Amino acid sequence: MFDRSRLPPLDQPLLSRTAEMLALPSRACFIRACRRARRCSFLYESDRQPCCLDNLDEEQRRLFDAFAELVRDIRDYSMPASKLLFASPWRGEREMQDAAVAVARSLLPKSRLRSFRAFVALRAKAPPPSLDGFPPA
Repeated sequence: MFDRSRLPPLDQPLLSRTAEMLALPSRACFIRACRRARRCSFLYESDRQPCCLDNLDEEQRRLFDAFAELVRDIRDYSMPASKLLFASPWRGEREMQDAAVAVARSLLPKSRLRSFRAFVALRAKAPPPSLDGFPPA
């Protein structure tokens, strides 16, 4: 298995877009400007993380971090020549991957959008999920 501790920390745009996809600024943030704009408007200077992440409990934060890592993986490894399609046969995991693809698309520079669309087209050709839920841990 790959040692994920060697990866760089999650960057600020990725954390902000992931939080916005999960509606954290409008539902969990205590800062009025974030709620009104429905975007992460305030970041901590020390680690550049959105303030709304402090309002999550331990389990919610663990799930958020897992989803943010999935977004990073899709952003970094989504190429048409890649063998990684992020198309799980498990329905619950596929829905998470679909949401992560939507977040990753908003993070890509314009120069990578053409190859990302090709990746999404390949992913769409994958068979639909046949198993309910998530894979057993």
